[in-house]
Amino acid sequence: MSTSPFAQVVTVTSYEIRKYVRGRRLLGILILVGLIIGLFLGLPPALGSSYPSTPDAFVSTFASFTGLLVVLSGVLFAADALVSEHEKRTGYFLFPNPVRREVLVLGKMAASLIVSAAVLSLYYGAAAIAALVVTKSLTWDVGLSYLYALAYMIAVVGVAYLVSATFKTTVAATVLTFFLFTLIFSIVGAILPAAKIDPWFIPTSASGIISDVLGGTAVRPGPGGEARVGFVPDPATSLLVFAAYAVVGAVLGILLFRRKELAS
Repeated sequence: MSTSPFAQVVTVTSYEIRKYVRGRRLLGILILVGLIIGLFLGLPPALGSSYPSTPDAFVSTFASFTGLLVVLSGVLFAADALVSEHEKRTGYFLFPNPVRREVLVLGKMAASLIVSAAVLSLYYGAAAIAALVVTKSLTWDVGLSYLYALAYMIAVVGVAYLVSATFKTTVAATVLTFFLFTLIFSIVGAILPAAKIDPWFIPTSASGIISDVLGGTAVRPGPGGEARVGFVPDPATSLLVFAAYAVVGAVLGILLFRRKELAS
């Protein structure tokens, strides 16, 4: 009796999650998250500074790094998910099995989203607990910032899968995904206002809502350090932008992966 497509997606997802758990990437980003949390909590008292007095202001310091954390998750858990099947020739062991290519992509994508969401949840969970201990309160805005970060993460993963399905080497897909969100989109978002065009359709500009909802300064990560995002669309527009990048990236990624498989 043949297995249903949904069951196959679940099987691929569980396999990919186990691969991430056993690998070094998840451990590496968890160590990085721990270091960031330690710095945010340890530096103020070490420097003789006081913590922000409100929960929104307290968590906004953590939110200022969320954009880069989302991009790193996309790079580590999505950018090479498809290209590695051809480059490492693991796809040749999977293709003869009765698993449709779109099922394979959906399973891998679900695993990337789950693992990335787990990293973000840990990060925001630590920030919320620390804010509750320090300020004795929390607000709904902290939860909104977390939801906005998840939405941005879905968009990044969608684009990462499109890049992964397009390129032939892991290095190229990984490097392009990283610089696309840390440099290319940021440059375009900074240049467009000079031409009197609001960059509402640029995902890095839309990601400013993650900090804006907390009353903090919206920043974008980059190789030269963090820079302030000048224009931030309203939350509804930003969420639609995230959804568009996620859906288009996923659909085109599946189509390109199927075409690459037929041409292999």
